[in-house]
Order: sequence, then structure tokens, then C-alpha cells
Amino acid sequence: MNDFLSKYFLGIDSGASKIEISVVSEEGELVRTVVIERSGNPASVGIEKYCENLLHALDKILSYVSPREVVGVGIGLAGYLEGLWNNDIINCLSRKLLINRDNVSIFEDIVSAHASIHLLKDGVIGILGTGSNFYGVCGEKIWRVGGWGHLIDDRGGAYSFGSRALSYVVKSLDGRIGYTRLIDYAFKLYNVSNIHELVSKIYSSDDPKKLIASFAPYVFKAAREEDPYALKILDEEISEIVLAIETIYRRLNCLDMPLGIIGSVYRENRDLLKNRIEAELERIFSRKFEILEPRIKPSCASSLAHMKKIVPKIDTVVSNLLRTCGET
Repeated sequence: MNDFLSKYFLGIDSGASKIEISVVSEEGELVRTVVIERSGNPASVGIEKYCENLLHALDKILSYVSPREVVGVGIGLAGYLEGLWNNDIINCLSRKLLINRDNVSIFEDIVSAHASIHLLKDGVIGILGTGSNFYGVCGEKIWRVGGWGHLIDDRGGAYSFGSRALSYVVKSLDGRIGYTRLIDYAFKLYNVSNIHELVSKIYSSDDPKKLIASFAPYVFKAAREEDPYALKILDEEISEIVLAIETIYRRLNCLDMPLGIIGSVYRENRDLLKNRIEAELERIFSRKFEILEPRIKPSCASSLAHMKKIVPKIDTVVSNLLRTCGET
């Protein structure tokens, strides 16, 4: 194929635990998607390790498209930190791609998450994954809430659920509160038998954030079993999620916009989260809420967020992405 007929865009969803890359034609037709289970967050693993992981993912996708055919790249990046890593990432891309830096767009992963649900239209979005993030767009107005990292403020994410649960575990073990099933789940998950082994396991870990976040599923398991402490954590985290969403609506003063939520914590625990969040928002705003699901893959949304700047028939691109890159 010649260069004129073969122009492709790469959309990259660069998340905390995986990197997803899609090749998309200039008409919005999905060619191929690859996923590697390596961290795509340079703030967590460092820029050198991030580049290594990104190049590994690029090697996989470039077996389906020639580097000379790639004319644009959009990256939704976890650990964006106001563009701190942009030059390093562009230099990393240049090892595999023949592309001008002006044809690379790097933005916070919440931007591509928003596009995956609202398809460049107005709306509010929340990410509930390892961490959390909330973002709204109304016309030219934008507001972002939370997502300030697990050490400061990531309420509603797996780390927040896990850390609060482990706090109850040690409180129960040292006698400050009563028994909780979370003790049994913590001992089983971390393969320990007492409080000292548990604390040592966490603090000696090479990746305590990941280790703590891995306990989150057991909070939901215990909540389904009506453990009072797990239910308390659930209520507290939902309150924080709702507060973040409410703040965006009020700051933008666009109270009728749709709402979407994505991320592994939400996806795997809709039964405990969806109705509760909707009900609390309906109480606050006195209107019906229906939490929307992603409509296209996050990597395809990253390509869309880049292509909107340069592709004239963006409605055609959106239509084709819905057809070829829809979430299943």
C-alpha cells in the first residue's frame, strides 16, 4: 500500500496495570488492538521502565502496521502530572515511529475515558480503578476533581478501599474494634497468620500500592456477606464518589449532563455501586440518573481525542469507531 492510501493513527490507553494500543484508520476503522499486562504509569514505575513497557507494546502492534504509515498518536496517560513526562515519551516513541512531535497528543487518561463514553460531547465521567479521577466537560468549560494520587487523594479506587480495609483489620487484631471477616481474607490473600507478619508483608513490598489495592475485591466480598466494617467502608467510599461527581456538576453549572463511570472497581462491583450512586445523586439533584457504560475501547477513544483536532469529518470517525471498536 502507498503512503497516500495508508494513514493510520495509534490510540494508546496507558494505565496503571496495562497498556492497550489500537490502530485506527483515518476514517475511524479499527485495524487491530493489542494489550500488554505491564504498567503504563510513569509516575509509578519511572520513565525508563515506562518506556521499556511502551516499546514492548509498540513492537506488538507494529506487526500489523508499518511505522511509516503512522501519522498520529493519541495517548491517554495515567500519572500524567501536567505533562511532566511528555518530552521523554515522545523521544521514546521516536525509537519506533517516524513521526513529528506535533502529531503526538498526550493527555490525562480521564480525557480518553470521557471520550469513550461521551464521544466528544458534554458529560461527566468517573474512573474507579486502582486510583480514581473525575472530570466534566460542558461546552468550553472543564472541571476535574480528585485523582491526586494514592498518598493524597484517590478516594473510590482500589487502593482506597484496600487501605481502609487493612486499617480495620489491624484495629480488630489489636483490640480496638470487634471481629471482621476482613481478617480472614487478609490472612489468606497475603499468606500470613498474625498482625506482625501482615504489617511486615505490606511494608517490605517492592510495590505496596499494588499490594494494598489487591485487597479491594475482598472488601466487596465481605460487604456482600454483610460484614459491618466492609459495609461501612462501602458507604464511606460511595459518599466520596458522589461528592466528587456532585462537585463537578455544580462547578460547571450544567446539571442535566449525562454521567458515565468506568474502571475495574466499578466494572467488577456494579451490583454494589451502581444503584447506590444513582440513588444518592437522584436525592441530591431531584432528577433521574442512569450511569452510562463505555461505548468504545479506551485506546480507540485516545485516538479519537487526537483525531478531533485534525480530521475534518470527525462525525464519520465517531460512527465508524462505534461500529468497529465498540466495548463488549
